[in-house]
Amino acid sequence: MDRQKFFDCIMDICDWNKQGNDEKVLAPLIKYLSKLSDEEIFAFDDIMAELLYSLDTKRNFDVASKYEKYCSDDSFLYSRCVALINGEGFYKKALKGKADKDIWNYEFEAILYVPARAWALKHNDDEDNYPHISPLSYETGSNKAEWS
Repeated sequence: MDRQKFFDCIMDICDWNKQGNDEKVLAPLIKYLSKLSDEEIFAFDDIMAELLYSLDTKRNFDVASKYEKYCSDDSFLYSRCVALINGEGFYKKALKGKADKDIWNYEFEAILYVPARAWALKHNDDEDNYPHISPLSYETGSNKAEWS
């Protein structure tokens, strides 16, 4: 799994006819990932964390705060997820600080749970037992270099 495959999976496998119901949009992606090796599932998780980490900047938070009435650490994270779910082109604009301001008014938290749910489906286990922790944290403020 690499970045291109990550974005291809999101754009080609998610069920965009179910837009408005994040769980249903992501269901085919979870099923697809559950058929891959654990290493591929973990790679998906790591790429997602890396991409979200890169968007975790004070500059982006300040922009989000202008457009979102009650911008919190969580809402900023969930808005960064919108940049991922909308594909590589959208993500690159967000990374450059040129994303449509509406990104900060939407959330797509559900993508955060895709790797654990895929792993749980694969192993017929509880997602709370997901054994992988990405080396980068996507939590707001984790990208210290971009918050100083």
